[in-house]
Amino acid sequence: MLMRLKKLTFSLFFVGLSSAAWAQPVLVKSDHQIEEYKLDNGFRVILAPNDKENKVYMSTIYLTGSLNDPQGKGGLAHLLEHLAFKGTQNVKGEEFQRRLDQYTLMTNASTDYYSTRYINVVRPEQTALNEILHLEAERMDKLVLQEKFVPSEIAIVKREREVRLDQPFAVLMDQMWKSAYGNQYLGRLPIGDLKELQSIKMNELNQFYRTWYAPNNAAMVIAGKFDKGQVLKQIDQQFSSIPARQIPAQVQVPQLDASKIKQREFTVAKGSDLAKFNIYLNGKNEQIKPALALSPLLYTMQPSGHLYQSMVETGTSTMVQATTWLDRDFNLVFMGAIYAPNHNAEQVDQALDQGVEKTQDFNETELKRVKSLIQNQADSIQSNSAALGSRLADYFVASQGRWDQYYVDLNNIQNLSQNEVNQTLNQFLVKEHRITGDIQPTPEDQKKAKQQQQAKAPSKTLDQQAQKTEPLKDVSVYQQEVAQYVASSQQYLEKNERNIQRGVLKNGMKYALYPVATRDNKTYATINVEFGTAQSLMNKSEIIDFTSYLLLRASDKYSLQDIADKSIDAGGSATASSNGNGMTIQIVAKKEKFEDFFNYIVEVMKNPKFEQSQFDLIKSQTLSSLNRPYTEPETVAALTIARLIEIYPQGDLRYHFEPEYAKKQYQASTNEQVKQLYQQFFAMNNAQIAITGEFDAKKMLRKVKQQFGTWKGTQAYAQLTSEYTPYKAQKKHVLSEQREFGSYQSLLTFPLGEDHPDAPAMLVFSYILGDSQLSSRLAQELREKNALVYGFSSEIQLDDWVNSGALSIDANYTAGKAEQVSQAVHKVLQELLDHGVTEQELEAAKADILKNRITALEDERNIHQMLTSQLERNRDLLFRKKRDQAIANLTKADVDQAIKKYIHLDQLVEVMADQYGQPND
Repeated sequence: MLMRLKKLTFSLFFVGLSSAAWAQPVLVKSDHQIEEYKLDNGFRVILAPNDKENKVYMSTIYLTGSLNDPQGKGGLAHLLEHLAFKGTQNVKGEEFQRRLDQYTLMTNASTDYYSTRYINVVRPEQTALNEILHLEAERMDKLVLQEKFVPSEIAIVKREREVRLDQPFAVLMDQMWKSAYGNQYLGRLPIGDLKELQSIKMNELNQFYRTWYAPNNAAMVIAGKFDKGQVLKQIDQQFSSIPARQIPAQVQVPQLDASKIKQREFTVAKGSDLAKFNIYLNGKNEQIKPALALSPLLYTMQPSGHLYQSMVETGTSTMVQATTWLDRDFNLVFMGAIYAPNHNAEQVDQALDQGVEKTQDFNETELKRVKSLIQNQADSIQSNSAALGSRLADYFVASQGRWDQYYVDLNNIQNLSQNEVNQTLNQFLVKEHRITGDIQPTPEDQKKAKQQQQAKAPSKTLDQQAQKTEPLKDVSVYQQEVAQYVASSQQYLEKNERNIQRGVLKNGMKYALYPVATRDNKTYATINVEFGTAQSLMNKSEIIDFTSYLLLRASDKYSLQDIADKSIDAGGSATASSNGNGMTIQIVAKKEKFEDFFNYIVEVMKNPKFEQSQFDLIKSQTLSSLNRPYTEPETVAALTIARLIEIYPQGDLRYHFEPEYAKKQYQASTNEQVKQLYQQFFAMNNAQIAITGEFDAKKMLRKVKQQFGTWKGTQAYAQLTSEYTPYKAQKKHVLSEQREFGSYQSLLTFPLGEDHPDAPAMLVFSYILGDSQLSSRLAQELREKNALVYGFSSEIQLDDWVNSGALSIDANYTAGKAEQVSQAVHKVLQELLDHGVTEQELEAAKADILKNRITALEDERNIHQMLTSQLERNRDLLFRKKRDQAIANLTKADVDQAIKKYIHLDQLVEVMADQYGQPND
């Protein structure tokens, strides 16, 4: 719901549709190659075609949210959203969700104050688009709300609410809105109140659905690659027969006057962070939104932001943050500072007030810089269907149907004068509009173990009748899809590999040049620099971190501001990050400016200044951030499991993060060590470079040879690997601070690497185990049947170099349910061991995995991300064909055998961290 920016004109275009039973959609608005159509029943369709895309973003928007929840029934709109995945008259029960899983790349939904949205991302295939349009039409008019699902979904909503209210900032915002509006309007969380949720009756849900889910109260945004004529034809056929209904007047939020809010200071003691927030808000005022939208960058961007300079560079705080929430009923600007126990809280408070409200006016140079950056962001959004579709949907809701306001706002921002910006900020960012928030760590008395009550026998959240599983597609249909994806993938791989020029420079640096038009008209370069050995880099992990951070922040010729301005002018960025015994440098710019920007950044990289002031600043920030309690459930669980499985000595680059040890290492670090590491190790003889975009390959190769061909080091290099280590099963229930939620984390290792013949089978097993948050094996047991968690993750990681892999499972569970979560995980894994996977699960998983693999290939930027690792391992794109075929050839026996071979529950390491655990030793 965070609003950023939002416009459109008229041009007529008639789509030739067959004279079906329905009237054809009518074009009502057009601008920026985006068109809005309207059906006779009032349903609005916004089409943003982009033939360069390889996906289609679809958002179905209903103009009703928590503001329309009946009094005493807070959360009804949100509960209905959950139930809207449980089947319709023609697509029964769980079949609805499974069809979504099978035809989409991603599906999700959300409810806010003003709207409920159902989001699907699909491949640009008419069959998939037709299926999703059919499902959304079913959801609009033929939803079947079943009482048997209500208890489980209320329990899941409760989990969701617990997750939200475990976040300090969310608690702060909830308190502020309640102070402004009481327990009504924006003072009621869209997520719902538990007592009110439990009072909701089926007739109330059905009435809300029939009142608000109507075509004349809805719109659909479709962005990406699609056949406009076919899409409009399908929309006509699917939605035109749904009758319009009389829509009640929307609830109107009273005009907000921030000066009349009585409570103006709020404190939240939860977590490990220390933060001060100034929240400036007032009632709606459309005219000032463009200027307010500039404020986060003007105040906090590095290094020119006024608040950054006055608070971070002076050492008053470790970080500053800012964002805006510019909505239909209010304007709100957040300004915040993160600090550490060694900082003076009173000074932070004063500096925040002074830095926001009494800063010097912004000059023309600063304003031009920020305008350019916002235009760069807008250009990136325009080339990304999901980002553009989301932005248009946001504006459709916030501007009450005027999605084109997005472009109006962008234009208004560029036309802002220096005087207008300063005048608006000086009038809005004032004490009368200020609400203060103070985030403090969890009190010590809430870090003691609580006595858990005797757990009752878990009861089923669904009705007691076993549900008949709805049929999936016929196996032969999946097999046809698999064959199609494999064939298409092979064509993509062969076509793209012919266009990639690979080679090795005389110094040993490997290169891959991929001249191709990118969908965002940018050119990308990735330089993967590898150096040293585990022995030669012992106790140098922190020095590598510092070196990568400082590498591109200044050179002997250019300051940090020079580099930042050059990046903005190029419409790109340059970053460096540490990665084991190496660094990765990413350079991206608009295609017409790439060569100049690339040369500029390489010059900086060759002549880094490693300024003492910048070293002192990042060292101070790092030590301050480490000087915090580590008592949140997820942090405690992660540290505990890392300690249990550790096999490397302190100082080894592979040694896990240990706060006290890290403090000592960072404290002992010096800028001279940074310079020494750069001089000793940073060279290109064990590096790879990949460049993707529109360029002359011969000219680019000459440039690469010129810049890197003689850059050679003398230090020995050896790839870091993580050898397979089996562990005996352990289960630890450890103490964390008091939170609504606990954290479950488990790990199971096995002697299996990326190139092992059994790897494809285990990847399919992983997909069946936990890929979907609603329909996977873990989702069904942890969430849908027992409502133990709101979210979880499950993945298999395989080493690229040795036969070493691991299955990890994470879940956030209601505190006190640790043992039940562990039992559920064991149950799912044991059932897979005992009975294996089903034929339909297998074929569905293969089809979906291959669907995602080919979708990745269709975006040249994804291919770019593959190139440096391929160079490192002396491979090309065609090697990927073997994995595709191996997945396609898998049988049920293959997957079942792999599960039995590698999933050993007597080697599963589990950690649960919550307020009922035992203190860690």
